[in-house]
Amino acid sequence: MSKLEFNIVEIPEGESRRTVELSDEDLDLSPHTFVGGEVEILFYRTLHFIRVNFHVDSDIELTCDRSLEKYIQPVESDYEVVFKVDVKEEKEDENGAVRRFNFSSNTLSIEDEVRDTIFLNVPIKKLHPKFIDDEGKPKDFDTKSFGATENDDDTEIVDPRWKKLKELKN
Repeated sequence: MSKLEFNIVEIPEGESRRTVELSDEDLDLSPHTFVGGEVEILFYRTLHFIRVNFHVDSDIELTCDRSLEKYIQPVESDYEVVFKVDVKEEKEDENGAVRRFNFSSNTLSIEDEVRDTIFLNVPIKKLHPKFIDDEGKPKDFDTKSFGATENDDDTEIVDPRWKKLKELKN
């Protein structure tokens, strides 16, 4: 049983809270590396549904797209899942999801939702913090050339093969 799977009978009626500490082995975020984190969970249980609001505060190890250096990216996000008895079709959007109770195991799991919430907060352009300015924007970078190049004078160098083709054309 995962740390993010709960027995329905152990969740008290009304409102209750739990905090779950996650280690690097508790979530698989392939191709990224989950470093660890904390999930604060607010349950609200009635006879007909259980609403689960959670806040994820975690760290993942990413590879910088610019320098290929590894760095730790903090991820923080909220999500809501409602588990109901009479759900014909499960649905979800960016704010929450509606799921069916799993009566066979008498448990509910939010592991997939926590994993997906973290994935959705991984930046598209992964930049090491040293490449980001105080305003959160990427810093400009200069391209550098080392050593003398053949084009130091402003004459254009023409490949001899192109020269021969131009002669054939004329």
